[in-house]
Amino acid sequence: MNETCDRCGPAVRAVYRASRGGQLYLCGHCANQLRPALSAQGWAIWLIATPAVTPPGPPAPAKPREPDTGSHRIGLN
Repeated sequence: MNETCDRCGPAVRAVYRASRGGQLYLCGHCANQLRPALSAQGWAIWLIATPAVTPPGPPAPAKPREPDTGSHRIGLN
């Protein structure tokens, strides 16, 4: 869902949703400015939940190395 701010227009993405019978979508700036007035009129303001993107986990642990059996001897002549 890519809602835009109802005050700023389509160039600004909404971060908050206010509801009280209807819905307003607001950017962070507009929500901060309008929060006291909207709250006084009974509007509920919620942060818009965005789907979580799971970052890739840590790499798998390296396979342990086989112990050296000493079969590779280097002779010095």
